[in-house]
Amino acid sequence: MASGAAKRDVAVSMRFREQDIDIIDQGAELAGVSRSEFVRQAAVQEAQLAIMDRSVIRLSPEAYEEFIRVLEGPVREMPAKLAERLARPAPWE
Repeated sequence: MASGAAKRDVAVSMRFREQDIDIIDQGAELAGVSRSEFVRQAAVQEAQLAIMDRSVIRLSPEAYEEFIRVLEGPVREMPAKLAERLARPAPWE
């Protein structure tokens, strides 16, 4: 059943607790986007994570053997810049 013009946007109605809206509004303001855009971005991101978490990666036997070889191989030395950054105290400490 094809229509002449495909819908680009679909409205979604949701109910939130007052304290949830306060947090969402604060996050949206800090991100510089509207509440709707903030919630849309968060929902899409969580959906993508859920999909990736359950995705199956298929490898040929040769690619799998290479993958295992790299995992079991010697650990490379950490780049100095990365080591320096990891040694910094966290901003909240």
